[in-house]
Amino acid sequence: MIPLYILGILLRFGPQHGYQIKKIMEQQLEDFTKIKLPTVYYHLEKMEASGILTAIRDRQSARPEKTVYYLGETGAEKFKELLKQTLDMHYRPVFDADAAFYFSEYLSPADFIQSLTLHITRLETILKKIEDHQTEIHQIVPENMRAYADIIFNHHVMHYRTELNWAEESLRVIRKKGAGYDSSESY
Repeated sequence: MIPLYILGILLRFGPQHGYQIKKIMEQQLEDFTKIKLPTVYYHLEKMEASGILTAIRDRQSARPEKTVYYLGETGAEKFKELLKQTLDMHYRPVFDADAAFYFSEYLSPADFIQSLTLHITRLETILKKIEDHQTEIHQIVPENMRAYADIIFNHHVMHYRTELNWAEESLRVIRKKGAGYDSSESY
């Protein structure tokens, strides 16, 4: 996915150096990508070596040299190929916490209550941040792209809200049944 985002940013915004690409990712894609700067540089170098990107080293005055990356026809074709692959949607989430519920006899209700309470707080914070970011993006995205931006935001908001509903319901169940918890019960 990282090459897809890099190529798309270069296609949309024109030639950029690595830090500019990362900054665009942070400003516009932070709600659904978590990409570190060294990872961006790794992929830029790899795509340059394979001929997908062209790089020009630029030194201005006493400043350090910057590498500016350009997207040519090969890069644009690669982007379209990668983008079309993303439409082949498969969905089967895996939740690490399910292991804790499966082996619940080895934990106390208090462990679950503490974890779920923290999870709920984090989810509420994330939802607020995404909703605020959606409002900001509406101010800078061209009107003809807002529907697509909303599709992205709604996809994430709906997932987080569903997770929040699950966490709140699980917390209610554990609080209700927690008093009757018996660590000797097993499957």
